[in-house]
Amino acid sequence: MAPGDRVGLYAPISIDVIGSYLGLLQIGAITAATHHTLGRTKLIHQLRHSGARVLITDCTDDLPSLIDDAGLELVLLTAPLRGTIPGVVQLADAIAAHCDESSTMFSQQTNDPECPTSIFFTSGSTLNPKGVLVNHRIMLAACSRVTAYLRNTPDDRILSYSTLASDYGVYNVLMPLYAGATSVIESRPAASAEDVLSLVERKAVTAMHIFPPVLFLLANASPRWQARVSSLRYISSSGQALHSRHIQRIRQALPQVQIFSNYGLTECKRVSYLSPDEIDLRPTSVGKPLPGVSIYLVDEQDRVIDHAGQVGELLVTSDYLMLEYWNMPEANPKAFVHNAFGHSRLFRTGDLFKKDTEGNLYYIARKDDVFARNIWSVNSREVEQCLASHPAVTAVLVVPITDESAGHVPKAYIVLDIDHQQTNGQELIDYCKEHLDWHMVPTQCVFLEALPKTDSGKFNARGLI
Repeated sequence: MAPGDRVGLYAPISIDVIGSYLGLLQIGAITAATHHTLGRTKLIHQLRHSGARVLITDCTDDLPSLIDDAGLELVLLTAPLRGTIPGVVQLADAIAAHCDESSTMFSQQTNDPECPTSIFFTSGSTLNPKGVLVNHRIMLAACSRVTAYLRNTPDDRILSYSTLASDYGVYNVLMPLYAGATSVIESRPAASAEDVLSLVERKAVTAMHIFPPVLFLLANASPRWQARVSSLRYISSSGQALHSRHIQRIRQALPQVQIFSNYGLTECKRVSYLSPDEIDLRPTSVGKPLPGVSIYLVDEQDRVIDHAGQVGELLVTSDYLMLEYWNMPEANPKAFVHNAFGHSRLFRTGDLFKKDTEGNLYYIARKDDVFARNIWSVNSREVEQCLASHPAVTAVLVVPITDESAGHVPKAYIVLDIDHQQTNGQELIDYCKEHLDWHMVPTQCVFLEALPKTDSGKFNARGLI
């Protein structure tokens, strides 16, 4: 295998999978991971898109046709296999055949910081996932900046619910290692606050890197856990906006725990964070840019917006901005603004923000989250924030549905708090009428036991459309 060769990864996270990824980093190969819950069609598409000729997987179903359909030359299998199949080798056997147990060095390794390392497919919260290409320099810069403001030390034991099929999962493995700390990885989804906190207690976890759905579970934590999880220093959350009511409940149950609210993208690992000291003052903010990150809010003509409270699209650049979208020549020119505001290139995030007078950022919506109801613009995220402030609502997603007279109207999908199961849809609609303009009020409320999620763990409105 040579530097630049692409290797597909399609398996749940495990020691074998993590070891394989770290080994691929060493030799200069490019890993293109597909989430192991995605179907065969998506796997084949992403393998062909990346040009991978080797696949590491635990999948044993109809391997000959997978090899043929995806154009593979070799499958390295992490699961047991009965019999033999041409082109299929057990990963453990391949390692044993090429491993010199007397040496800790790789016979082939790259020292080039510009050597590409990974193709991260975007999470699915955007309609068409793209392959984000990064290199060693980008990943090291991201690890350095994030571990610095989180003040990670070798004494940390950092818990995450990860998959290597996302940049978030990969960095949650790498960042603790970068800081000399311990990475505690749970492959099973969190089921409850007790499930999460009992793991924190057993493993003496000092930090958690999680998406908001896990944080929302912790909002139901009993204060009795405070003494039992005294090791826990902070919770770092990104991927979606936090709701102030959930933050308040976690602060009541776990007052010693700092909460970091962050904003980032697959294309630019971490853009901003809100200091825990300010979480009570401005709970809906994602703070200010990290050192070395430059941001601009622009209008539809790419003119800079300087006024507090005015909404614009966020442009961003940093030394850990992605190289490009892999194998998508039509998408790359649209993704960047070149030679603007003193920078050679700025990335168009597609996210709408506003700033306050102190320069703190507030996420408004993705540009495609805004839809028209008659002549009025409806921001789905604003409706969600309103509903989330109701004590009966644990989680909520709002989507547009077709309406003959209005074009589109908002429809809310809601998970009720366990103590408010008798709440009805009309009560929540009336609550919205008190707090929102008429055109923002949902026409329907549907109650679910759980909201759909993307493969990386974010709530997924597209799963409801």
